[in-house]
Amino acid sequence: MNEARIRLDVEDGIARLTFDHPRRLNAITAAMWRELAEALARVEADPAARVLLLEGAGERAFCTGNDISEFETLRADPEAAARYNELQHVVAARLRDLTKPAIAAIHGHCLGAGMEIALMCDLRLCSAEATMGVPAVKLGLPYRAEDIVKLLDVIGEAAAREMVLLGRRHGAEDIRRLGLAHRILPDRAALREEARSMAEELATNAPLSLAAAKIAFRELARRDGPPDLARAQAWADRCYASEDYAEGRRAKLDKRPPRFTGS
Repeated sequence: MNEARIRLDVEDGIARLTFDHPRRLNAITAAMWRELAEALARVEADPAARVLLLEGAGERAFCTGNDISEFETLRADPEAAARYNELQHVVAARLRDLTKPAIAAIHGHCLGAGMEIALMCDLRLCSAEATMGVPAVKLGLPYRAEDIVKLLDVIGEAAAREMVLLGRRHGAEDIRRLGLAHRILPDRAALREEARSMAEELATNAPLSLAAAKIAFRELARRDGPPDLARAQAWADRCYASEDYAEGRRAKLDKRPPRFTGS
């Protein structure tokens, strides 16, 4: 059995994606980057998947970024690095364009590319044992512009400079201070319970409404040009024309929970 893999399970509207490489603290291999891209494509295409929940296998880490044991063969020079980095670009694009809400449930170490993935999620929950950081300067690696942008969008320039240039790992107190997490839970059990509860709540919301909100956020946060407000409006109009909007109105009048289908 492959000991380094991405696991994806869909149940009750929740797509649970697990970084499963605990021997290497869930570091991502090149093969796992490819699996991750495929998994995100499946989540986007599967109407049964209403929300994405990301977590790490084992007790010690969410994800510690790239598996540096592969770098001597797969990322040893600029040309090889460009090929390797393209694997990450595909994943970043699919996670960025995902129309379904994504939650990162972070326990233990969350470093480098693992933190970048977490920052691209809509919601981040951490246990008190979580640590987050950007160790690139400790390894002689560049922290690229597209990665710095994710930090800038979440914590701002001053905090991003501190995190990138010092390369330190930050515990729960700093994670809260910097705004890296939406919520800090006391332990892993509480983290899992809160992540499950939040995912279940999101899964009951109207899929088209969630997609329209995500696309509006995406357009308003664009750095490669002006926001495409017409695209955001087109998705809003899809909500107005949907059966789910009619169901929401009926449910409100009937004083019952709505039953949304995504249509």
